[in-house]
Amino acid sequence: MILLDGKSLSEKILSDLKQKIENSRLKINLDIVLVGDNPSSLKYISLKQAKSKEIGISGHLYHLENFNSFTLKNIINYLNNRPQTTAFFIQLPITNCPNPIEFLKLINPKKDVDGLNPESGTTPAVVQGIITLLKHYQINFNNKNIVVVNDSQLIGQPLKKYFINFTSQIILLNNQVKNISQYTKEADILISATGVKNLITGDMIKKGSVIVDVANGDVDFNSCSQKATYITPTYGGIGPMTIASLLENCFYSPVPLL
Repeated sequence: MILLDGKSLSEKILSDLKQKIENSRLKINLDIVLVGDNPSSLKYISLKQAKSKEIGISGHLYHLENFNSFTLKNIINYLNNRPQTTAFFIQLPITNCPNPIEFLKLINPKKDVDGLNPESGTTPAVVQGIITLLKHYQINFNNKNIVVVNDSQLIGQPLKKYFINFTSQIILLNNQVKNISQYTKEADILISATGVKNLITGDMIKKGSVIVDVANGDVDFNSCSQKATYITPTYGGIGPMTIASLLENCFYSPVPLL
């Protein structure tokens, strides 16, 4: 079994990016919008801010304690038009927001470094992180059976758009599917991003498969690592890669899917 070490790869990406930013003398400002006080969001934002500072990217946090449609739209409009803001993103989830996509579509595509606006054409940072990690380990996608346990516009759909260039055997699963194991057992590459702890167990995967845990706990690492050829760790896999991809997008933005 080989560990898909996103932490080490992300550190190399960020080290190279820091040098490029210094050489370019670009002044990059990444602002963040947060609604509510979700503990996971606060922790993730803290990591993003720390990594940004390390490589020379500045920024400001715009924090709404409670969801307010009018105020949130005003903040997005302000950042869209603020010259000093070269990039920004809204940290998900947007607490108590009935229709998040309404606000994500308001993000200026030229500043949408997280790929949150489905109309921007920017690869979502989490998707870019997944693909970059798999390509680094030279995982072969050609004619493989790929199953993604997520069919959202931010993860599942962009992954399908990418993998369809290599295989027609790609299936997206959502929470309406009663027995996901009938699909996961056939997957050469299995990517899970649901937030459901230990959703994927060893008896649900194919021996010799590639297992990617996007949500830091979807996959029961102990049982799955006994059968997988490649697997991400519960922590230090896709999380660090997502941050690295987000910050790369600040320099190269917008990044196309192919």
